[in-house]
Amino acid sequence: MSHPHEPVGEWWRGQVAALHRWGRLVLRDEDDAVHQMRVTVRRLRSVLSTYRPLLDAEQTEPLRAELKWLGALLGDVRDAEVLRRRLRRWAAEHGPGPTGVDALRAALAERQIQGRARLLPELDGDRYRALIAALASGLRWSEADPGKKALRKRLRRDWRRMAAAADAAANTDDAEERRRQFHEARKKAKRIHYAAESSREVFGKDAERLAKAAKSIQSTLGDLNDAAVMIQTIGQVPGPDDAVRDLLEVEQTAADTAEARFASVWKKANRPKVHGWLSQPTAKSK
Repeated sequence: MSHPHEPVGEWWRGQVAALHRWGRLVLRDEDDAVHQMRVTVRRLRSVLSTYRPLLDAEQTEPLRAELKWLGALLGDVRDAEVLRRRLRRWAAEHGPGPTGVDALRAALAERQIQGRARLLPELDGDRYRALIAALASGLRWSEADPGKKALRKRLRRDWRRMAAAADAAANTDDAEERRRQFHEARKKAKRIHYAAESSREVFGKDAERLAKAAKSIQSTLGDLNDAAVMIQTIGQVPGPDDAVRDLLEVEQTAADTAEARFASVWKKANRPKVHGWLSQPTAKSK
């Protein structure tokens, strides 16, 4: 019988292979490759964060730093991609005529170009190759077998931190603080989503339900975040005209809609059926 941590290690190796594959596709400018590579980086970082006390710090702490570096490079490109896509959606409804939005469109295109100019040489460089080699060496655990109880405890900690941020957002009347807490909840939902995915072979359907619930939270708050980032970006456009103001109104509505939708998403996710097993060390997956 394999030790409980071994399926996590196998999942890790699959993600490292995916990262290497997506890196090659980014260099070829394949559609959606930057997004998929960024998600893979997040998956790897999430596992290193969730299981941090159970891992060999001498190996994993440098990996955390290097994955953060790579994620930032990918994020510069991907964020511009997302904003440009939202602009194209707006333009499809409002026509291609010249407006104040043109300056925003040009700025985002330039941001994406500059981001790729920083990213591509790194993906073909020694630092990235060294990172892939280090990741491919596999996870090193600080104990020979941390066991299910230890893995479950780390997942429980992540869930409770996300729940605390979600509850804090729901219980504040201050709009700015609410958005800040939603942002924290989104980051923590991503971590529990990917960490639960990594433990699916250990905890079975319990982990699947947890990952699905966290993903629903992540998706809803991701919609909110995308709209909020666009609102912030629109605010940097000098001399806004009617088109810019219309775009701003569209994005504000999108943000409000996502925020309002969160209550029902959180109610469905925050059920004992989803997370109760995390507090029951002897619970068995069904």
